Amino acid sequence: MLWLFPIDRFQKKILAVSLAVSLASCATVESLVCLPHGEDVPFDIQMNKLEACIKSDKKDMNDNDDFEAGSVKHPVYCFPGDRSKPPVLLLHELPGLSGKTLAYAKELSEDFTVYVPLLFGEPNMHSALWGSTAFWLNGEWWGLESGSSDILGWLRAVVSEIERVHPQHHIGVIGNCLTGSLPLALLSNPKTPSAPPRIHAVVLAQPTLPLTIFDNREKVRSSLGISQDEVKAAEQSSARIFYLRFEQDCISKPEKRWKVWDIFTKHSTVPDRVIPRQIPKDQHPVDEAHSTLIGEWSETESGRASRNARQDVRRFLLDPTTFKIAGEQ
Repeated sequence: MLWLFPIDRFQKKILAVSLAVSLASCATVESLVCLPHGEDVPFDIQMNKLEACIKSDKKDMNDNDDFEAGSVKHPVYCFPGDRSKPPVLLLHELPGLSGKTLAYAKELSEDFTVYVPLLFGEPNMHSALWGSTAFWLNGEWWGLESGSSDILGWLRAVVSEIERVHPQHHIGVIGNCLTGSLPLALLSNPKTPSAPPRIHAVVLAQPTLPLTIFDNREKVRSSLGISQDEVKAAEQSSARIFYLRFEQDCISKPEKRWKVWDIFTKHSTVPDRVIPRQIPKDQHPVDEAHSTLIGEWSETESGRASRNARQDVRRFLLDPTTFKIAGEQ
């Protein structure tokens, strides 16, 4: 770019931040169109005894709730228990670790030991604008499509720690929205390819990556937002895949669903590896509904489709090899 006037380093930083915020705002415009119609419900953390349960060996008295791997430090929450239940890693959406997400984690904890990483913000946060800004400005997320992002390296370390705590169990991973396709990138560990993770079931709930702004090409619409090497490594895994999406979703493009089917069914040695579940509009007649498991959930009649989807996810994670969607043969 040809500048018409000289600028110093400080001014360059200001311009970079301004550009990033502008991009975040553009990405948020698309997100706001399809945000859940219901409000978030704050989760009572103290009453439910939510705790940071995976911690670093490094003893830092000022920051002892974080799990550190590489240059990344974030807390990983769970509920008190004996860790005898099979583990599930629940990744939160773009608006953050919302109250509804924590409530879903609590529901899952009836059958599983649930691990919930805080990827940005604070617990009970629910802000698409804040989440978009964190995604664009936080360098931990840069390099997702090249396979060099720090956040994926950190999540792989989280999976390794879960394996250590649960040597007798397989692991389930649920991705939602922003994190919807990330479970695929966790199906192998580049540092130890001879010992892939023990993940046997992944849920891809309305994946949205990459966060596009102006590019609406078919290639982008079908992209999963992770590197080709990670996709190829995921192909070598035998993990089963449950794909969830609302039929009328305008953020998670339908082309992604067919991309996952093409990659992991057509070219897979594992028959019936992908279970696609598109919730038809007549089961949830909300225009442009997006969040299948969290945002559209409620205890009223309007939340029935999400409640049913949660039951499908529960059954899938308990036994992915024999799982079938209710009503299907």
